[in-house]
Amino acid sequence: MSNHTEFITRYSRFIESTMLDEEAFVAGLPDYITDESVLVEPESLFGRLVGFQGWKQWRQAAADMAVRTGVSFTSSGSEFFENGDTVLHTYDVEFSARENYPDGWRTSLVERYDFADGKIARLTEYYADTAAFLAFLA
Repeated sequence: MSNHTEFITRYSRFIESTMLDEEAFVAGLPDYITDESVLVEPESLFGRLVGFQGWKQWRQAAADMAVRTGVSFTSSGSEFFENGDTVLHTYDVEFSARENYPDGWRTSLVERYDFADGKIARLTEYYADTAAFLAFLA
């Protein structure tokens, strides 16, 4: 496992463990990004967010969505494809059941990480079906 792959694995655990704990999220975030780091989600979700404030905005919206819907999730099938300071991370996410989705719902994601000076310079998220993802969380 490369240093970038290990970093992404730690970052993913950090995000999951602090999703509902803003204080821990804010305290640990500088380990992973700078105030110039860019987070790019589909426009229909969060769009382009920058720096600590952008990541905080993303976490708050994602946490609100999780609390509002009551869904939980598990991820699996994680794969990494690395070329220098760019890493693609692909994985599947399975969400728990909710109204209109008695069997839950599953999707795939691709994250593109571009690193600079040992931190995330840009993180771009791609969803297999953004419209279906939004419909599930509506």
